[in-house]
Amino acid sequence: MLAKTKIAGLTIAVMVLSVPMVYADNGGMKSTGGGDPSHMAKILNLSEDQEKQLKDSRQKQIKAMKSIFEEIKSNREEFNAEIVKAAPDMNKIDDIQTQLKTIKSQMIDNHLISILEIKKILTPEQFAGYMAHGRNGKEQEYLGEEEKEDKGDQDSSSDDKE
Repeated sequence: MLAKTKIAGLTIAVMVLSVPMVYADNGGMKSTGGGDPSHMAKILNLSEDQEKQLKDSRQKQIKAMKSIFEEIKSNREEFNAEIVKAAPDMNKIDDIQTQLKTIKSQMIDNHLISILEIKKILTPEQFAGYMAHGRNGKEQEYLGEEEKEDKGDQDSSSDDKE
């Protein structure tokens, strides 16, 4: 029973580590919002001052996320070094998992702070547009390119495939 618990713990640790790896490897750019800022500025009809404030806010967010992704990468490397050992130290693996949970919590906090900063900059109408555009963009970011194409194909031609 203890062996099954350890295997389950390792499986969970691998899953927790694998999600942020995609973003850590690309410098975190996908997870910080993506998209073309000038395109968003046109859609939301932003003033020059609002554009500057949003750009400054985004740079602050990118800087914070870069630091977080560096921590994730460091933890992933430490995890990989431990897991390949003939007898991995479960206490060390548990510590790494705890650190990753803390980092994930920081990411969520940073995201909330960023949204609240954006909300202060935009009018209520602009913020509603930002959230509507942002949700669609986030969904597309989290889907792979092939999945986006498949989803589009399913939405538009599901009857053709049957």
